[in-house]
Amino acid sequence: MSEYRTIKELVVDAYISEGSVPSYEKLTSLVRQHFPASKWKKTHYAWYKSKIKTGEIAVPGQASERDMEHELEDSDIEEAMEASISLEKDLHSYLAVRVHELEPGLKLVANGVEFQTDAGRIDLLAKDSNGNLVVIELKAGKAKDGALGQLLGYMGCLSVAESTIRGLLVASGFEPRVVFAAKGLPNVKLVKYQVSFSLQEIK
Repeated sequence: MSEYRTIKELVVDAYISEGSVPSYEKLTSLVRQHFPASKWKKTHYAWYKSKIKTGEIAVPGQASERDMEHELEDSDIEEAMEASISLEKDLHSYLAVRVHELEPGLKLVANGVEFQTDAGRIDLLAKDSNGNLVVIELKAGKAKDGALGQLLGYMGCLSVAESTIRGLLVASGFEPRVVFAAKGLPNVKLVKYQVSFSLQEIK
């Protein structure tokens, strides 16, 4: 049985041992050894690497994001972007069939996935238990000003035909200014998600 409770613990320990993020091949070998049932792939590696570099996963003695910015290479950025895109797709697919987990009573409207509007495509469009439209914008990482602006743009576009519209911004975290702005918007709610890997020992 693995000495690690989670893959995160293994990744942090490997980082400490190496003094940096181990190569994809080496970390993959460790994951396969300790978590043989894991569906580990390159996007997971890139995600962990990105989170360590930005400080969202703390490693004892690690330099701050500002200190490490100059060390980021193009390949690192590309890998982080690939992981972000993959996670956003996974999040999108998950919530498309479990939208009620965001709020009891939520149900997707007809063609509510990637709903096309004049302002762009809404990730998910649903109705709440009172029949009000709910615009749902998903972000794989931390939501910045632009994400809130995007959500408000969709809501404003739909308000031409609907009187009561609410918005949900779903992300792994939020810039402080986004949180402050949302406090002044009673029809907007921020929802934070957390990614976890389900592991099952089979042997």
